[in-house]
Amino acid sequence: MNLQRCFPYILALIWGGIWALFLQRSQLGQFLAQKRTWVTVVVGVGVDLVLILVVIPLDLWLRVCMVVVLSSLCIIARSLINEWRELRDLTEGLRGHQVSEQDDLGAGGHDRV
Repeated sequence: MNLQRCFPYILALIWGGIWALFLQRSQLGQFLAQKRTWVTVVVGVGVDLVLILVVIPLDLWLRVCMVVVLSSLCIIARSLINEWRELRDLTEGLRGHQVSEQDDLGAGGHDRV
């Protein structure tokens, strides 16, 4: 196999290493890996699909992309819904905490007068 044919595979190896280092070593990468795993998968698979475009014919690549996109839609939707619920619960909890603090402050103020 000549270097030209190996290039996409070498590039894929380099890409995977850079992506892994980013996810492991940077604060943003660690956040994404821990809290937004689906984003890291979308980015990783997206770049892989671009690299695959060099290896297979366009018509076949489009079919592969369609399979990947369709199989990803539900899991991405699930992740977004779960993140929305988590954020909603967090903001409702913060609102409740603020209200109880105001009640405590108000009660404390009346005791002093």
